[in-house]
Amino acid sequence: MTAEEQKRHHHHKHRRRGWTLTKVILVVLGVLILAGGAFAAKVYMDVNQTAKTVYKSKGKTQNKRKVSEKVELNKKMPFSILLLGTDTGALGRTEKGRTDTMMLATVNPATKETNMLSIARDSRVPIVGYGQTAKINAAYAYGGIPMAVNTVQAFLNVPVDYYVLVNMKGLEQLVDAVGGVTVDNDLDFTYEGHHFEKGTVSLDGPTALKFSRMRYDDPRGDFGRQLRQQAIVQAVLKKATSLNMVTNYNKFLQVLENNMQTNITLKDVLNIQQNYGDAMHFKTLQLKGTGQMIDGQSFQVMNPTEVAQMSTRLRKQLDLK
Repeated sequence: MTAEEQKRHHHHKHRRRGWTLTKVILVVLGVLILAGGAFAAKVYMDVNQTAKTVYKSKGKTQNKRKVSEKVELNKKMPFSILLLGTDTGALGRTEKGRTDTMMLATVNPATKETNMLSIARDSRVPIVGYGQTAKINAAYAYGGIPMAVNTVQAFLNVPVDYYVLVNMKGLEQLVDAVGGVTVDNDLDFTYEGHHFEKGTVSLDGPTALKFSRMRYDDPRGDFGRQLRQQAIVQAVLKKATSLNMVTNYNKFLQVLENNMQTNITLKDVLNIQQNYGDAMHFKTLQLKGTGQMIDGQSFQVMNPTEVAQMSTRLRKQLDLK
């Protein structure tokens, strides 16, 4: 073989080898893309099934919005979510229970923040549809979601667009489902045999539940407990939306199916994920009343002026006049 023939032969072999490697790379990439698409489709189907399982409408509630103010998530309109935590499912309780945790979140992508207002469970308010004044956490026990929503709307003069109801056992399981959470603790205390040091603490499900329940040893009482509950909720939300949850989503979905109900659809979730990422900067709010004994019960009696000021702030966050 002449030198020229050897050169042509070598060049031909090099081109074949290069084409083969390129083809292999393209095939591998194609397989990965198809596998990723199949995985994404599986995730979507599973999430869709969970969304259908936990969905339950608000029922017959009073519409606090004008027609022109109707929330359209695809247009990035501000909205509100009422977060309710019942005392069912923990400590052996099986009854319907009261909503000992009540938070109203107002989400506004334009201001790039989410205001999270904790409502004191002992707030003395008229229970809409019940005909009596009582503790606000009793509204759910008396009339379910419709009465709880209507009572909060009347109390704060703001619309409740969505709600999420989770029982206390569900909170414990959600924390475990996301692999635990880390929160900042501003009070050194011991509760139910567990010591919580001041500073950054890592919590699993059982310790998170204890962390969120303590109030009698906190000089701030129920307000201190509200702050700890908010910290846990925010930490769970952040972990649940992280990329690390993609490979561990089934456990999270199972916990939701067993412990949660909401009127948020999968379409709503996808719109929120796409359009409201910039609003996930949490601002903690509280309404503090004065403790009073009335007819043998302890209440938090709210100052009407402070309630009106909070209402104005929330309505502004929701772009309401």
